[in-house]
Amino acid sequence: TRWFMALLGKSWAYETVDQVREVIAKNAFDSLAERAQAHAKGAAGLTDSYALQPGLIDLHDELLDVWHYLSALGDRANQLGNATLTDDLFDAANSVRDVLVHVADAAEATVPCRFDGQPTATRYEVPPINR
Repeated sequence: TRWFMALLGKSWAYETVDQVREVIAKNAFDSLAERAQAHAKGAAGLTDSYALQPGLIDLHDELLDVWHYLSALGDRANQLGNATLTDDLFDAANSVRDVLVHVADAAEATVPCRFDGQPTATRYEVPPINR
């Protein structure tokens, strides 16, 4: 049924919390070892702090997309009147915002030293979602 629905451009919705938990666990743990190995192998080939920079900048961009997605979903949940879902989505967006700050700090730390110890530009920061 899921395959047929995908052909029609529709997605599958689960009807119980247990089903949602099961699919999340399956998706997370079925490829856990493979993902960890792939990332460890990739990181092992990096030779200096500059080599980490492109990946961190790409990661920041991907996380920013996740923040926008969660924010949009939170806005829609709010419009639909689901306060619990709205809170969960906005909390998730704000958590991603915190991760964005740390990833940006890590990307900046790939530069071994700055001429005067100060950044030359103000870092772009995502605003927190206030309800």
